[in-house]
Amino acid sequence: MPGYDALHIRNTNGSPSTAAPDSPARRMRALGTMIGDRLSFSLRPSPSFDFALTARVLRRSTRNLIDRVEEDGTWTRVVVLSGRPVLLRGTQHGAQVALDASPARAEDRRAIEAFVTRLFSLDINLGLFWRRVRREPDFVELARRCAGLRPQRFPTLFEALANGICCQQLSLQSGLTRLGHLAECFGPRTPDGARVGPPDSDRVAKAPLSTLRRAGLSARRAAELRDLARLPLDRFESELTSLPDEEARARLLELPGIGPWTADYVLLRGLGRLDVFPWGDVGAARTLGRILGRVVEPSAAGRIAARFAPMRGMLYFCMLGYVLGKP
Repeated sequence: MPGYDALHIRNTNGSPSTAAPDSPARRMRALGTMIGDRLSFSLRPSPSFDFALTARVLRRSTRNLIDRVEEDGTWTRVVVLSGRPVLLRGTQHGAQVALDASPARAEDRRAIEAFVTRLFSLDINLGLFWRRVRREPDFVELARRCAGLRPQRFPTLFEALANGICCQQLSLQSGLTRLGHLAECFGPRTPDGARVGPPDSDRVAKAPLSTLRRAGLSARRAAELRDLARLPLDRFESELTSLPDEEARARLLELPGIGPWTADYVLLRGLGRLDVFPWGDVGAARTLGRILGRVVEPSAAGRIAARFAPMRGMLYFCMLGYVLGKP
């Protein structure tokens, strides 16, 4: 896959593999190392990738029950592989990101690579954005704090929509609390029951509104989320992929419960449209004001972000990175 050496495997003694390209030993190492039901392998992302910072921006808050990041930068999340909940763990060691999944099979490696590549945008070239940021005197500190940050894209369109619905017109903390309640009710669980993944659209689609409301959603929001879960979202995402940003935005605005901010949020965080800066985002405007040393109204934040076209959405991720990065 572009953006990293997908088959960078090393022998257990740390030396590069010398097995013939088509040998059984090479093919086994390409699948990763299995110890019991734990699959382990490493990826070598593009240079200057800060995995821990990117994972913290993905998590956003300790209220997030789906993604966790430890003090040492280790990230964990529950994913579903071949119908089974699996705990996926990632840690950066120098130029490599070590991944392990349990319980898993060697054949799961390709699915995990595809998942991690989408989630952390490992196939995106951000050189244009960072060159522009470093030329802006007002953003020197942002460039320092956010060095190595990559945008994140939710694994499914439904997860992006659920995040958007939960965070509408609420603080980030309150929105992620509601999302956590949904995950506990409708997300996959690890075999030991200790961790949950994002809410599953099939389970939400079948849920009584009373159960959805117990997650903290209003009657209206609960109905809208259930309506979204009942849509053929995989097909809809495929349709959106071929549309330019404005047309995709118009289609999203036709969905139940989706307004301008949520449509932009889903374009950026669900569809990977990096030239979209969510309209009227209060938190982003507040952080821009801190950086620029003046009050920035939410309506003006998009005009400031326009300096960074065609990657203005990357500035949105940097607003969180500025807050969560090293001061």
